[in-house]
Amino acid sequence: MKLIYWKGMVKLFDTKDGPIYEPTTSVTESIYKWLKKHQATLDGSRAYEEMKEIYETLDFDFRQNKRHVG
Repeated sequence: MKLIYWKGMVKLFDTKDGPIYEPTTSVTESIYKWLKKHQATLDGSRAYEEMKEIYETLDFDFRQNKRHVG
């Protein structure tokens, strides 16, 4: 698998709706693993896209909180 770097993040796999990047916090690790595991069968479904959105929102929020706290 080819790794692509974007804004300091490693792109680990693509979906129909765009790339999913590695988590920046351990809090979102389990959602990331679920997305990666089910990508081949669920990609493009409404449920998968909603889970992807939840993952990206949580990861962004935790990354922002790290900046303000640390």
